[in-house]
Amino acid sequence: MRMFCFALVVPAGLSISIRSASHAGDDPYADLLINYIAGESPAPAYTEPLTVLGSPERYTGEGVFPGVVSAFNPAFGVDEIVSIGVGGQLTVQFNTPIANDPNNLYGIDLIVFGNTSFIDAAFPNGVVGGLFGNDGGIVQVSDDGSTWHTITGPLADGPMPTMGYVDSGPFDSRPGAILTDFTRPVDPALMSIDLNGYTNQQLVEAYRGAGGGVGIDIGPTGLSEISFVRVLNPQGSTTHIEIDAFSDAAPRLPGDVNLDGMVNVIDLLELIGAWGVTLPGGPPADFDGNGLVNITDLLTVIANWSS
Repeated sequence: MRMFCFALVVPAGLSISIRSASHAGDDPYADLLINYIAGESPAPAYTEPLTVLGSPERYTGEGVFPGVVSAFNPAFGVDEIVSIGVGGQLTVQFNTPIANDPNNLYGIDLIVFGNTSFIDAAFPNGVVGGLFGNDGGIVQVSDDGSTWHTITGPLADGPMPTMGYVDSGPFDSRPGAILTDFTRPVDPALMSIDLNGYTNQQLVEAYRGAGGGVGIDIGPTGLSEISFVRVLNPQGSTTHIEIDAFSDAAPRLPGDVNLDGMVNVIDLLELIGAWGVTLPGGPPADFDGNGLVNITDLLTVIANWSS
């Protein structure tokens, strides 16, 4: 759980602007809080905006119902997520700009973490029976903090739910030993409805080591890089939205299908197994993003062979 040297409570409808270096540094997470407007009727007590700086939560509920953050058990502490009411907004800045990098997995550049979770249809075993807390929120990005571009499609507080550990059960009270990667996106072709009936272990496999979140490609904005991200809860909304963190997606090594940092015979075999039309959640072997795994992708593996 994050620790802060002070608390800032913002009543509904009141706005603040802060430039804090409390999390400054060249890391993949948001570094500065620029602005927070609580809006109308945010979740009570969840108005500490500095919680969105730094890494998403991996463990939640200390002192109450402690447990790992999983696809069925989202972060819920008042010092872990911030709520944005109707008409509210939250703006953060990254010290190191987020690039529209062609080597980013699935073309995803930015990942937004909310507190959406799957409903457990077989509690406490962890079987997906729908989605809870999918509250939306408009995402805007900017390279200069003045001109804003609205992202079409992905909404801020949505799937996929955050997962803190690869080797944890859905409601484990002890942290796992293998961390998920909060800079690796889940395949955006996977829809939450596709995962109905999945067990926790099947979700882990579908995530492929990723930590969840909403993946965003900044390419359609025409920007080569961004430094500012804003989340808006528009007028007319019927819900408040909750945000945990933001991360800069990391590029992968071209040709690396199984995402282990090497290109070798394992990647070759996975590519061959995925040959043809790409399937949601399948091996990420489509390096040129044309919807097909074919000779072009095979040549990418060969050209980047490392061991």
